[in-house]
Amino acid sequence: MNILEDVCPISEFRENAAAMVAKVRSNQRPIIITQHGKSSAVLVSAESYQEILDRVQILTEISESEEDYSNGGGIEQGEYFKQLKEKFFK
Repeated sequence: MNILEDVCPISEFRENAAAMVAKVRSNQRPIIITQHGKSSAVLVSAESYQEILDRVQILTEISESEEDYSNGGGIEQGEYFKQLKEKFFK
């Protein structure tokens, strides 16, 4: 991120919203929108946002799995692969 290029006052964003959206979509870099001189919001492309959501979901599932395993949950690897085969390779 380049602070001089990627930070934008909300007044400038209002005047150039379409151009800012196009810029974010083309260069895949977020823009930090400021209000009263402080960071207020972040503009990201829909693709980048979906990627963030996907990563958060994966990390959440890993964390839940680790917690389940720590509490004695889980199944043996062989059983897991057996279940996968039954589900996807009938």
